[in-house]
Amino acid sequence: MNSSQQLSSRDALYIAGDWVEDADRQWLDVESPVTEEIIGRVPLAHEADVDRAVAAAVQLHESGLWGSMPVAERAKALVAVADAIDRRAADFEHLYTLDQGGLASFAGFTAATAAVIFRDTASLAEQLGLGPTLRDTLAGSVYISREPVGPVAAIVPWNAPLVLAAVKIAPALLAGCPVVVKVSTETPLVSFLFAEAIAEAGLPDGVISFLPGTRELGQYLISRPGINNISFTGSTAAGQKVLATAAQRMTRVTLELGGKSAALVLDDADPTVFAPMLAYGCTMQSGQVCTTQSRILVPASRGDEWISALTDEFEKLVPGDPADENTTVGPLVSRAQVDRVEAYVETARKDGATVLTGGRKPDGDAFERGYWYMPTLLTGTTSTMQISREEVFGPVITVETYDDIDAGVDAVNDTEYGLSNGIFTSDVDRALAIAPRLDSGAVAINGFGPTITAPFGGYKMSGFGREGGIEGVEEFLETKQVSVPATS
Repeated sequence: MNSSQQLSSRDALYIAGDWVEDADRQWLDVESPVTEEIIGRVPLAHEADVDRAVAAAVQLHESGLWGSMPVAERAKALVAVADAIDRRAADFEHLYTLDQGGLASFAGFTAATAAVIFRDTASLAEQLGLGPTLRDTLAGSVYISREPVGPVAAIVPWNAPLVLAAVKIAPALLAGCPVVVKVSTETPLVSFLFAEAIAEAGLPDGVISFLPGTRELGQYLISRPGINNISFTGSTAAGQKVLATAAQRMTRVTLELGGKSAALVLDDADPTVFAPMLAYGCTMQSGQVCTTQSRILVPASRGDEWISALTDEFEKLVPGDPADENTTVGPLVSRAQVDRVEAYVETARKDGATVLTGGRKPDGDAFERGYWYMPTLLTGTTSTMQISREEVFGPVITVETYDDIDAGVDAVNDTEYGLSNGIFTSDVDRALAIAPRLDSGAVAINGFGPTITAPFGGYKMSGFGREGGIEGVEEFLETKQVSVPATS
């Protein structure tokens, strides 16, 4: 078996520190989104695996072996995980392209970012202030301490399986919590390599388990007694189901959900500078990113100029083999995702939108197999259209005009979501003045998406809670007070 086969076919699941084989498990054939060929085979977890993982996490939590360990020692373990990820960087990059269809030109960023998340989280150890700390109040003196919340269920989506797992696992581990990770069946391969890195880092048994499985398995996991915290990233509809399940046992929840983010282009922005940036950034990972700025809002006074510039840049985007460094747009993850994107574009056409570029699958023998859709730019859309209000999760972008900055801000905020907007301008100070008016958990100036090592989360239907930074660690801590008797 060559190295690629070893990465794409696995026999055992990593559960609580052991590689566990089970002849009775179901198996998943892993399909290439580029060719539709079977590229590997992995075992799927079943309910007994969940029970085993949760029991081990509960036992570890109750023993205090991990949670009572000095936080500086846990920080060292996180650095060891980062080092193990670095040693496997080339393999992570290979799987990003093989399993997900991610661009080779972007693949190095994913492994490097995961390692940065672990190192940055480790650096927060001295800021945690776990206590106990004596606090004198007007009503009396109390000791304040912060303790690990306990076993965490981390539900990781398919579109960024390494980075979005890291941003959940690292802070939970630093806080002293064991983690059971439910892995998507769409892109499962990276979790096995991630488990190898965890095992090499030498964390105690029970600290972490990786369970590839269906949505039903995820629901089973989050409903288990012993799970004290749920960290979920996915669609808003799925998040609502998670929240309903969590309510049955009052389990704490962090939800990072869907978005319909906007790029607010100010009237001083130069199309020759920003149109290429917007075309590439808005279609990054074929638009399969929750923070995709899928609505470009340009000043009406320069509307024709901007629409022409964006059309030219979208037409330059090159779909194709993600392993080719010249490719700028790879495939979608599955046939179902292609069907979803096609349906949204067809509805937009019927609603009166004009397709400026794309709006179809690419031509040519290279695209007869695989899950392809051309980068698509639409105009003539309105804020009431489905395409303007719902998350497409594909390379489909609308461009609309606004009359003045107040109207532009209103257009950005005219959505039930509030995840990550952008402002594009030659005047950063002007953008800084506008940013507080945008209803989203993140605002990028002349860029895309949040800074992953700073606190990030949604407003409105995009969820609640924060990942990243010290705030992300605090999601996994409970605060306790111990009152001190008054002395005479």
